[in-house]
Parts: sequence; C-alpha cells; structure tokens
Amino acid sequence: MDINLKDLEKASLVFLQDILYLEQGQSLLIYRDEASDEVTAHALQNCAKEIAVQAELIQLHDFSKLTDRIKALTEEIENRNYDAICELSAQYFYPTIVWKKAVEKGCKVYSLGAIDAASFIRCIGEVDQKKLYEFGLSLKNILEKARRVQIRSKSGTNLACKMNSTSFAAKIFSKIKLVGRSKVWSPSGILKEHASTTFMGGQVAFLGVPNTIEGTAIIDGYLWPPNEIGLIENPIVLKIGKGQVVSIDGDNPKSKILSKWLDGKEKCIEHFCVGYNPGARLSGNIVEAERAFGHIVIGVGKYPFHTDGIIKHPELIVDDTVIIQNNSFVHDSLQVPSNNLCRSFHET
Repeated sequence: MDINLKDLEKASLVFLQDILYLEQGQSLLIYRDEASDEVTAHALQNCAKEIAVQAELIQLHDFSKLTDRIKALTEEIENRNYDAICELSAQYFYPTIVWKKAVEKGCKVYSLGAIDAASFIRCIGEVDQKKLYEFGLSLKNILEKARRVQIRSKSGTNLACKMNSTSFAAKIFSKIKLVGRSKVWSPSGILKEHASTTFMGGQVAFLGVPNTIEGTAIIDGYLWPPNEIGLIENPIVLKIGKGQVVSIDGDNPKSKILSKWLDGKEKCIEHFCVGYNPGARLSGNIVEAERAFGHIVIGVGKYPFHTDGIIKHPELIVDDTVIIQNNSFVHDSLQVPSNNLCRSFHET
C-alpha cells in the first residue's frame, strides 16, 4: 500500500508532541519486533530528531526468546533515563517487569502494538485524541452505572452478565449475593502528566461479575493470537459459563487451532472492550481491529496465553437501554458522528 510520507510525518509529530508531550532535549525509546512496521518506527525516529528529541530504536527480533527480549528492554530502561517509551511490537510487555521498571523510573509508556503506517495515520494522525477520550469517558460513565449488560449479534452472539453499579446499595448487595466484582477501566489513549501507561486511543474495557458471564460469543471479525488465525471468514464459537470458556466450536480449521493453543490453559473471560476509534478498521493487526468503531472485543485467558476476539456488528444493551446498534452509538450521550472525532488533518 502506498503511504503519503507527508501524512506519516504529520501523524508522527502529532504523536510525539500532542500525545507523548515530548519536548526539545528529552528522550524516547522505541522498540519493535518482526511483526511490526519498520516504516512507522523510522518515521517516529526521524521526526523526533527534527524536534531535538533523542530517539533510540531497539529491534527485538535480534533476540529469539521472550525472556531475552524482556531482559534486553529492562536493562536498557535501567541503564538510561528515557522520558517516554513507544511500544511498536506485536508482543505486549505490560504484564512483565518492563513496564513496571519504566514507571518506577518516571517514564511514560504508550503501546501502539504492531501498527502499520496506514493505520498509524488513520488512528493517530487523523483523530482528535482529546475528543476521542471524552467520548470514552461518557461510555465509561454509562457502564459504571450498569446493573446488567447484554451483547447480541445477528450472527448468534448472545451474552449477558451482571455489573456492580457504583451506587452504595448496589455495592452492599454485590458483597452479599455475588462472588467477585465487575470493573470498568478508564479509556485508553491519554497519558497523565507524570509517569503513566496506556494503549492506543479508542477503546473502553469492562468486565462483568465473573461468575455471572454466560452465553455464546461468535467471533467473526478477527482473533489474535495465535498468529495463524487473524482475520476470520468462518466464525469461531465460544460457549461461556460462569465466566469461563467451556467449549470452542465452529466448522473451520481456525477453531481447532485456537482450541489446541488454549488446551490446558486458563480460559477465563478477562475483559470486554468497546471500540470507537473512527479511523480503525478490521485490518491485519489486532491493535487497530479491536478499536473498530462500534465493534466489541472479548478477551480470553491469562498472559501469555491471552487472546482477543472481535464480535462484528454487535448490539450492546445496558440495563434496558440500547447503546450500540448497527455499528452506531445510539445512546443519547453518545450520538456523536464519527467524523466529529477527527481532526482537520489534510488542511495544512
């Protein structure tokens, strides 16, 4: 795919200055692996030089084992004083000592995953990150007040779970009647003033009370890992009971690949994520695909055997109110046209 290099440069400057808040004299660490895009990495490195930010690039494919990659990154962070880190690798390092060590040293970490240049332009450069974050806060507010969430789709998804409303009465009731608590995370995409970590913007994650998550999830958009799956033509069917995947079905080889990959591993539901980045598409990488506007992700299993599967064209119902329908947000507080979340990127 042809990339407009001027657009890539603009997107890189947006990322470095408006998202990472880097200034002259500061330093940036970028790391990428064999699955990520070299063009994006070098564009960021070159643009950093233009604004007098020192940027180092680590090629993780120089290390064959995950343990060696973790060691190399940890040593680099311990021995240098970076102001920010950009993760451009398919392999996430948030559950490892890498991110922990970075935060301890006062470094901000922003994960873009294995994003390619075209996706980087669409999802970062062409999107107003502040408006995107505010949209996410409105969605988070709805989910935090919920008592019950349903996810349905025309392809057969039918899931339901209970939520612990933020009201005092609901909290007391949950302690008496339910095992575990629900959770709603803050929107991704915005770094705090001091050391913090985040992923690309355009997603809010939540988890229902674990032992109340029941039903069927039809994964028909994208699933990763393992690498052999990716885009899905024939759905993978997950049967879920009490917050656990009890069977992996579907008349296609990819269902068998997933079943084998998770065989003997924990298959708990770790999260659901709602995507709302107007630039995101169901493309060939998970970081973009799981932020596709109006789609829902289900996360299964514990790291490193954790996978994310995308449910296309979902209907999201919170209590008795429809939130998403036909890939549109129809709740009163969320009826913002997707193009209103974009910036005037091509005018300059």
